Amino acid sequence: MASLSLKLLAVGAAISIGAILGANTSFAAPALASPIVVRHGTTSAPLVDVQYRYGHRPYRACTPGQAASKASRMGIRNPRVVVNRNVVRVSGWRRGLRTAVVFARAPGCPIIR
Repeated sequence: MASLSLKLLAVGAAISIGAILGANTSFAAPALASPIVVRHGTTSAPLVDVQYRYGHRPYRACTPGQAASKASRMGIRNPRVVVNRNVVRVSGWRRGLRTAVVFARAPGCPIIR
């Protein structure tokens, strides 16, 4: 009978050590983003806190595609993009005339001229 209780004691200790180690490793796992509801007046809109991990970052500079898209929204047809170090120049046709727009290489593609 004494050997049986020693066996139960060893099994119980192993289970408790496993539970302690399992609880510690669960804190190291990344937390999932859960939506946060913000109430403003009578309306509510869900807000999601997004954490950019593992190489997923928003663009820090104006890309040629973003500049061409913004130029087409401005009414420039057949956009042609030339990228320099600090600026992105988009040329094309607007109202039958040749036109060009110069964007800065900053987030949001601000217009220089």
